[in-house]
Amino acid sequence: MKMKPEKNQVTWGITIFVLCVAVMLAYSVIFHGKTLTKSLTDIINGLSGIIIGIVIAYILIPLLEGIEEKILYPLFKLCGKEVSVFDKKDKKVRGTIRKIAVLLTMIIFLFIIYGLFRIIIPQLIDSIKEIATNLPIYIRNMDEYSNMFLSNNPDLQKIIDSQLDQYYENLSEFMTKKLLPMLPSADTMVKVASKSLLSIIGGVLDIVVGVIVAIYVLNSKERFSTIGKKMAYATFREDFANELIGGFRFANNTFESFIGGKLIDSLIIGVICYIGCAFALHIDYPVLISVIVGVTNIIPFFGPYIGGIAGALLLVLIDPIQALVFLIFVIILQQFDGNILGPRILGSSTGLSSFWVIFSITLFGKLWGIVGWLIGVPIFAVFYAFIAKITNVLLEKKNLSTSTQDYYDLAYIEGGEKKSLSDKNNNKFNASKEADTFNKIFNFEGIKEKLGEKRSRKEDKKSEKKDNDNA
Repeated sequence: MKMKPEKNQVTWGITIFVLCVAVMLAYSVIFHGKTLTKSLTDIINGLSGIIIGIVIAYILIPLLEGIEEKILYPLFKLCGKEVSVFDKKDKKVRGTIRKIAVLLTMIIFLFIIYGLFRIIIPQLIDSIKEIATNLPIYIRNMDEYSNMFLSNNPDLQKIIDSQLDQYYENLSEFMTKKLLPMLPSADTMVKVASKSLLSIIGGVLDIVVGVIVAIYVLNSKERFSTIGKKMAYATFREDFANELIGGFRFANNTFESFIGGKLIDSLIIGVICYIGCAFALHIDYPVLISVIVGVTNIIPFFGPYIGGIAGALLLVLIDPIQALVFLIFVIILQQFDGNILGPRILGSSTGLSSFWVIFSITLFGKLWGIVGWLIGVPIFAVFYAFIAKITNVLLEKKNLSTSTQDYYDLAYIEGGEKKSLSDKNNNKFNASKEADTFNKIFNFEGIKEKLGEKRSRKEDKKSEKKDNDNA
């Protein structure tokens, strides 16, 4: 006779297994943290090509979907073949459309990478080398400007001169000893390549694997999500599986909207900055400055300030007037981005207030550096939404309102009845506010009471006089 375990036994068995795994994991983290970190690092390094491919695919998904929805599906419809996204009869045609869309997406992506390495990066290297070569001239120009404007204040001039000398010394050392050795010329390229041949081969292999993985993921992204839904409904209850899938959809929409929108927004700002610097304002090194502004603009909240200050510090060495013009231009550009372009592209992709945006950037930037600056906001937005969801579910179970505004005037809840702060009789749980320090010092409450008593006595006298007159 076969023994079939009861449902409670299976549940307890799974619970004990999960608990044992959690205890072992906690033990490993506490007592063997370095070994665990090294193992995770080795695993990540071994899967670096796949991780690169997934990241590339995730960034390119909006472009792929745009090509399909805006170009290929309407084109097939014009040719007399209307394709349904979910109809099984059109599966073969959808496959053809997807392959064409993946091909066009990868061509655009590789063309952008080619333009980056063929046009932009060489100009960046040339600009950095030229700045390093002309650094003594720029410092001398700064010294002449300071002498001209501060000739009537020798003490302040002496302080600024000493600061400029220190600034020049630090910048010169950084440019000549750290930055320039990292920029190989055409003559030394072979030597540099030969010294790091293995790392170069490994990097190239990772990129090749990444591109292949990206093509596969783009071509089969619906299959991955379908398998995930299948596993969710097979493992969990229907209501929990629905909530889980909804949560993953929310996380995906948040990341896709924020990261994709931020990249497009920063690219547009970089292009506008280059056009303005190169053709309208004739500012030196427009490519270098535009790349700085565009790249730093990816960082939420702090990015525009970092890019503007970095560009101004670079230009102040060349020409302080140019630096001032550039700062005014960047302020105007960022106002356009913050009030018009950014909201139009990003919308309310995170739903976080400015305080939580600053909090998430600071926290995840400290934990993960630049990567934390880039993905900290959407990660915290997902966490914030998760906590809000749990809070609302618990409130609904207690038949309480889920609207935040309903708790603005709430002092406390007693016996299921809401007590408001505006009612002075509700003084439990520290609901009654004491007089602040300013009022205590100047005793405004006592003054008000005296004025009230004085006003009351005057009214009593008037009433008594009126009664006497009538008598």
